[in-house]
Amino acid sequence: MSITDAKIATLAIDGGEPIRSAEQRWPVWPEPAPGAAQNLEAVLHSGRWAISSPLGSTELFERTFAQSFANYVGVRHCIPVDHGSSALVVALESLGLDFGDRVLVPGLTWVASASAALRAGLVPVLVDVDPVTGCLGADNLDLTVNAKAAVVVHWSCCMADVPALVAAGAPHGIAMIEDCAQAHGAEWGGRGAGTMGQLGCFSFQHGKVLSAGEGGAVVSNSDSRAHTLQELRADSRSYRKDRGRRGELEVIETATTMGSNFCISEFNSAVLCAQLGILQQQHERRNGNHRLLTSLLAEVDGVSVLQPAPEQSRMSIYELPLIFDPLPRGMNVVQLGEALTAELGTAFYPTDAPLHTSRLLRPWNKRTLRPLTDDFMAVNQGRRFPNSDFFADHSVVTHHSTLLAEERDMYDIAEAVAKVIAG
Repeated sequence: MSITDAKIATLAIDGGEPIRSAEQRWPVWPEPAPGAAQNLEAVLHSGRWAISSPLGSTELFERTFAQSFANYVGVRHCIPVDHGSSALVVALESLGLDFGDRVLVPGLTWVASASAALRAGLVPVLVDVDPVTGCLGADNLDLTVNAKAAVVVHWSCCMADVPALVAAGAPHGIAMIEDCAQAHGAEWGGRGAGTMGQLGCFSFQHGKVLSAGEGGAVVSNSDSRAHTLQELRADSRSYRKDRGRRGELEVIETATTMGSNFCISEFNSAVLCAQLGILQQQHERRNGNHRLLTSLLAEVDGVSVLQPAPEQSRMSIYELPLIFDPLPRGMNVVQLGEALTAELGTAFYPTDAPLHTSRLLRPWNKRTLRPLTDDFMAVNQGRRFPNSDFFADHSVVTHHSTLLAEERDMYDIAEAVAKVIAG
């Protein structure tokens, strides 16, 4: 079926023939890398299942991955943690802010970008995003609320202009924490995501482009901050400087900062060591299909593919947003996603609800957050987020694994979009 033919066909959701048959499969995610199973087997019999395990004859996969990922990002230090949310918590804690200090958070992001601030004893102040990229922009910084930090989220396939944000925020004492959960390997003017602010935070959760099921990391170029981050994630312990003796622990009680246990396991680290080896190949496949789909949908009125800013020199796609403007007659984004899913046999769905409407950001449900909640409600009352609302009301996204398919599959997506728009 061509795009022209698709425009006159009955929608699959209304009983028509779908663009793709049930026998046509999409890539399965996660995709185990060569060597992942062997790495897991090695951990299983190593006697070293965590960074707090006794020194032995083998090096920790956690330390191997930390060095490899630091090299990949282009930074001196990588401190792995158990979750991307934990990465944000310890990054914010490492800034040495006071209880109740305020942190700017973009309205268009997952709840962890804001709830991490509360977990660190800080107050998230929600701000709108750039109308083109969906990321926090320098014009969106609220300089009136005395914020001490900002969580800069690289959203979907686009990066925020961190250099501009740093330039705008530095005179006001605003530290920039990059939330790179959706930007592994992305670059802005040749500089890696996570390397331009004070700290960069990553997630290795199940759906991320670099996945271990769960996991996260903070990256930094500061030797002193890296030491603090180690203590914050390992109950005030950091790696020993000496070689140690067999049977001793690799982490010792340096205790300059009180921490918690956010350590990643050796099993997750072993998977990450393997998965990192295929990440670049996957980026090339996804980015090539993004370019192809962009050109195909240029022929279809009423839809566009989200594009990064010209300064973004390398793309990392977590989810692919299709922007419908105007919406097809009689459809909202939920119905649009359902119609595309019926045509293609892979999930299309609305993006996450903006934080000012999210059911997941309700700190008043926790009594222990009461002092922070009072300020959260006061400072966020009456704020408006027209750009965040536009993206939420006009975007349908699909998981990055859809773009790991073949080029011919992009033609199916274009035909399905044209068909659904025609109604």
